[in-house]
Amino acid sequence: MNCPHHCAIFKNSPRSYRDLPLRIAEFGTVYRYEQSGELHGLTRVRSFTQDDAHIFCRQDQVKQEFIRVMEIIEIIFKALDFKNFEAQISLRDPNNQTKYVGSDEVWEKAEQAIIEACREKNLPAKIEYGEAAFYGPKLDFMVKDAIGRRWQLGTIQVDYNLPERFELEYVGEDNLKHRPVMIHRAPFGSMERFVAVLIEHTAGKFPLWLTPEQVIILPISEKSNEYAYKVQQMLEAQNVRVLVDDRNEKLGRKIRDNELKRIPYMLVVGEKEAEQGVVAVRQQGAEDKGLMTVQEFADFVNQTVDKQMNAY
Repeated sequence: MNCPHHCAIFKNSPRSYRDLPLRIAEFGTVYRYEQSGELHGLTRVRSFTQDDAHIFCRQDQVKQEFIRVMEIIEIIFKALDFKNFEAQISLRDPNNQTKYVGSDEVWEKAEQAIIEACREKNLPAKIEYGEAAFYGPKLDFMVKDAIGRRWQLGTIQVDYNLPERFELEYVGEDNLKHRPVMIHRAPFGSMERFVAVLIEHTAGKFPLWLTPEQVIILPISEKSNEYAYKVQQMLEAQNVRVLVDDRNEKLGRKIRDNELKRIPYMLVVGEKEAEQGVVAVRQQGAEDKGLMTVQEFADFVNQTVDKQMNAY
């Protein structure tokens, strides 16, 4: 994991209470030797990338920083329409505390901070004993996939123990040395797992702002290829992500193939459209939207994207 590296960065320079909270983030690749029977597509792999970050803060800042990370996860889940999820407070196993580091006192502080943050945000959270990390309790966001299996995506962890073990210090307002508290956070969690759950959740039909190809242009024949590429250039100038399918195939075949690719909009262009300077618009899984000028269509796409983004 990346936690020790971020501790080393914190320790590399003298720190004051004025420097806190100090937030360090990276997309880091980490490794876990899963056994062969445990590997599962993209959702459980041996090498994965996570949006790993650590917040070093004073004790009086813990709850507010924790709540801010909860709000980041809330924005992400709302943007991707993840509604079928559960919040889980993962605590120590009260019957087997040998696998955890740190005193009862710091564990109680950390656990109470998470419980209070959930209460303040009115977030219903189920308590699971024995699911904590070895260094501290955490709040996990469990998302269900297409067949109802629960996967951990976002996670936030409160840690009093690693700062102690790495002897991290800052100079407080009283001019004395104090231990910071460390918050581990990964709103997406494993990027591979997140993408796998997202693909299942959307059945490949990503929202318009997220989909890699927003538009595909389908020339009816080779005679319309020149106009198709002209339309592509005009749309790209308006920040629309667009491709041209200029294969020597019948129009019906092109439409079927691109429907399977889940591209949101198809623009059919022929000699008549070229003469009028318009495109015939087909929406994925919906009725034809009729003829539009290239500018009208570009405005429509950008307005749709803005509307989606502003909803978050």
